[in-house]
Amino acid sequence: MFRLLAMPAAVTPAVLSALFPGESCEFFAYTPLSEALPGPSAAATVVWTLGEWGAELLPVALALLALWLPRRFAVLGASMSAAVLVLGALTVVIPYTTPCGPQRGEWLLLLCYAAALTACLLDRGDRRPRRPARRATAAAWTAVLVIAVARDVAATMPVSSAADLGCRTDLTGTWALVQAHLSIAEAVGVWVGVAAVGAVLASGPAALSAAFVLLVPALYEPVAQLASSAPHGCSGLELVNWLYVAAAALGVAGALAARSRTAP
Repeated sequence: MFRLLAMPAAVTPAVLSALFPGESCEFFAYTPLSEALPGPSAAATVVWTLGEWGAELLPVALALLALWLPRRFAVLGASMSAAVLVLGALTVVIPYTTPCGPQRGEWLLLLCYAAALTACLLDRGDRRPRRPARRATAAAWTAVLVIAVARDVAATMPVSSAADLGCRTDLTGTWALVQAHLSIAEAVGVWVGVAAVGAVLASGPAALSAAFVLLVPALYEPVAQLASSAPHGCSGLELVNWLYVAAAALGVAGALAARSRTAP
């Protein structure tokens, strides 16, 4: 039970980042070199980089523990949550200097990490038998996690041209707004969180729901194009994000494998 509570706590920071991405400021690209804007210190860069990746990978680590090492979930999960909590606290203490000014971590996110830590510690007192997931189920959901993390990393890489984004529809209005929100959700790790939740729920019917949710980023582009008749310069099949389709299919296969094990 408590491991199920730890997962939403670990995923909430990504959801909050997608819903409230923060405000941006404007600065001029023609600032003279003599007036170069100050950059972050080496310590701030290390702390913030580790903190951001630690927060995004915490759900993945907890999901892998639940799949492969459920008996070690409480101890290892609590240790990982504590490490992310410490890094998050350091981002509050050590500002990260940007052209927009110094930025500090959010206290609300620290509460999420603390909740995940507490849930992991409480899970230690759960005396119910803890068996690893069926190998087929664990392997399927591990592959789903790998795909989601790969897409997350790709979404955070620098983009030099429109071609780097792949084939996309020229959406407008509400369709374009949703498209932008889906891109932000991918970059901050929301789909990684969905995959992690599905992995923890692998032995229950709710895992199917998590697998089907991954079809949202997979099929949004072709569905939006058909509904809006927006122009595009590629075939319909190129609009489909096949990696997420594969992730959804693997999730469904893993969930069905888990159900076949528990069936009478």
